[in-house]
Amino acid sequence: MAKKMPSRRERKNAVISLFTFPAVIIGFYLLMKGVIGIIGLMVISLIALFIGSWAASYVPDMRKKENKNKNPYTGLPQKTAEKKPAKTSSSQKRTSQASSSQTTGKYNVRPDDVIIQLPLEELEGLEFEQLVYLYLKATGWKPIKTPETKDGGVDIVVINKTDGLKTAVQVKHYYRSKTQVTVKDIRELDSAKKNHRCIGTWFITSGTFTNAALVEADTRRMKTSDVTFVETKIIPWKEREAKRQVSAAKNKIPFGQA
Repeated sequence: MAKKMPSRRERKNAVISLFTFPAVIIGFYLLMKGVIGIIGLMVISLIALFIGSWAASYVPDMRKKENKNKNPYTGLPQKTAEKKPAKTSSSQKRTSQASSSQTTGKYNVRPDDVIIQLPLEELEGLEFEQLVYLYLKATGWKPIKTPETKDGGVDIVVINKTDGLKTAVQVKHYYRSKTQVTVKDIRELDSAKKNHRCIGTWFITSGTFTNAALVEADTRRMKTSDVTFVETKIIPWKEREAKRQVSAAKNKIPFGQA
C-alpha cells in the first residue's frame, strides 16, 4: 500500500520544526553555560520561528497539477527516479495493457484506448481532458485541442457545425475531491476566450462549482457542466466505448474504426 502524503499543514509544521527545534536546543545549551539569558533564548526561538515560517510558505499544495513534480517540502523541482520494472507473472502481463507505464505526449498522457479503459479516479488532469475531447468528438461535436499546457486557460475549442461559431472549453478534473471551481476560474476562462476568437464558453468539471462561481458563470452567460454531467453522460459513453473496444480487439478491428 502506498504511503499517504502528509497534508500541507503537516508538511509546513515539519519545516518549521526543522528550524525551531535545533534553535531551542542550542539556546538552552547557551543558557546553561551562562552565555545568554532568558531574553536571549526567547530571541533565538523567535528568530528560528520566523525563519521556519518563511521557509514553510514555500511548501506547495500537491493537489495542483503544476506542483506534481515539485519537492513536497521545499517546492523545488525534483527529478522522479525511474523505478526498475518488477518481475510479473504471465497473468499480470495479460492485464497490464491498461497500465500507467503506457504514456504518450509531452506530459505523459496515456493513449486513448488506455484512458477509455481506466476508472475516472485513476486519470490525471490532462487525461480527463483528453477523455472529454474524445466524448465531444464521438457525440457529434467538432472539437479542436489547444496546445498542451499546465497553466489553465482554454483546453478545447468546439466549433458549431451549423453556424461555425466557436466555444472555448475549460476542463478541470476534481473527481471525488473537495476542490471546487471558483469565481477566479470562471473569470480566467471568460478572459481567455478572446485569445482563440471564441464567442461562447463552456466549463466542464468532474467536481463541482462554488455557488459564487455559478452566479458568476450565469452573469457571463457561460455554460457549466459538473460531476452530474460527467456521471450521466461521459461515463456511460466511456463504458460503452470500452466494451466496443474489447469487442473490436477480439475481431482485430483497429481502435476508432468500428
